[in-house]
Amino acid sequence: MNYKTILFRPLLLSFFLIQISCKKENAQNTAATIIDEPVPVLIDKTYQTDEKQDGNESLEEKSVIKFSKKYNSSSIWQFDLDMKKAGLRSINELKNGNILYLMEEGDEKYNYTPVLLIINKQGGQVGKQKLIDSKSKYNLFNTLVVADNQGGFTLYAKKESKSYGNSEKDNTDEARMKAVLIRFQLDKMKFDNKYSGYKTESKSMSDIFLKPLLEKGFSNISKGDFLLQYIQDKIVVSGTASKPNQDEIPFVAILDHNLNLLNLNFFDGYPETEINAISLTADGNFYVEGKENSAADGSYYSTHKRFVLNSNLKLLSDTSDKEPYYSFYRGPSAPEAEEETEDETTNAAEENTKEETTKQTVEKGNNVIFYTDKIDKTYFSLREKAINSSEVVFEKSRSIDSTALWRIKLVFPGHYEVPFTNSTKGFKRDNGDFVFYLYIRDTSGEQDRSSIAIFVFNKEGRLKRQFETAGYFETTDFEMKESEGKLITAFVSYDANYVNNEWQYPHTFRSILYSLE
Repeated sequence: MNYKTILFRPLLLSFFLIQISCKKENAQNTAATIIDEPVPVLIDKTYQTDEKQDGNESLEEKSVIKFSKKYNSSSIWQFDLDMKKAGLRSINELKNGNILYLMEEGDEKYNYTPVLLIINKQGGQVGKQKLIDSKSKYNLFNTLVVADNQGGFTLYAKKESKSYGNSEKDNTDEARMKAVLIRFQLDKMKFDNKYSGYKTESKSMSDIFLKPLLEKGFSNISKGDFLLQYIQDKIVVSGTASKPNQDEIPFVAILDHNLNLLNLNFFDGYPETEINAISLTADGNFYVEGKENSAADGSYYSTHKRFVLNSNLKLLSDTSDKEPYYSFYRGPSAPEAEEETEDETTNAAEENTKEETTKQTVEKGNNVIFYTDKIDKTYFSLREKAINSSEVVFEKSRSIDSTALWRIKLVFPGHYEVPFTNSTKGFKRDNGDFVFYLYIRDTSGEQDRSSIAIFVFNKEGRLKRQFETAGYFETTDFEMKESEGKLITAFVSYDANYVNNEWQYPHTFRSILYSLE
């Protein structure tokens, strides 16, 4: 990243037609900019040009797009909220059309407080609520939002106690597991449609899981920070536990909306496997994805695990990889420092220097799979020409054999970089359109400007809409969500100001609404 001296804050976006500003007592400035319903910019047929296929290619789509801002469609509205420090975690739509943003707000010392921000469908702020608990720390990366029909909602969030411990005298299995589980708690917070306060019900992981674990003979839990998901109107929790002298195995549990345990099952055929995600299949079963970490003969191995459960958490099928995707040889034991001779130390240093030099010289680009379509059995990926290149290749491929179906080259001007391709996300619309975004950086001026480009491709692989945010010193935490033919986006931007002989980085939360039609 190139950091260059910045003397002035960016000018307000020139394309905004109406700006409404207001100040609240003892609060940051809040501004909502409203734009009339935009006229979408039509994509010219010459913008995405076909490329000739090689003799061994049989692609459905092979083309190149030379990026141009003139094809950017404008937004419907943009909401800005100045903050000292900010972090966006998720976007949630409520049933009255309001939008709920789960965020964290920080001070100059980077002390962060969870914040719930609510904006209406016209882009105006209607509520802002802090979640304050001096004894615990909320984890907003892993939350559930259940909207009610009146515009209110219930938020389920994990939090970790800042003070915990168990008696050294009590070293039983029950005491050890309880000490791990009691650190983490589930809070159920209910908000009405006025968003002026909330009611809380709480249960620790010990309250929910300790008794059933002991009854099934488990004696150890390495961590109580379980994965929390909301699937098909159910709260789904997953973690790992072990019995005496056995490896840890994964479990999946289902809770009701009052945090009571409804079902729990363990999977001893998957030792040392941690579940990363659970999703719903087309026929209503649970698709479980995880990673097995194992060790043998001085090597460490990581293998992808995938299996399907029915609604009663019974194992139906397995599609796990047979071979590890990663291995690392550590050796049976590390040599003692005094056994190394001076020559060995020198040779090792020279080898390390050679290896580092090689790594610095060869900067291969990433190849990142960022969306998998389980129904269509395809996946979407990005391939960089080189690290921070101005060119990336967007591909759609068959999952079964990785055969490419689309190969679309996105070429930005030479003074652009495409960083953070591993942060790209996308989704498939009901009509078959595919939407994804890229962080891009313009390095042509005295200061680099970071923005986010959003592309909408139809089911034939042709570009039908393109959006781009304004440029800022840096952008981060981008999220997007479709709602009734519109695209809700949100992110955090920040500037760099040199004030009183020190650099300051004021943050701004921004949400922009676009039309997908």
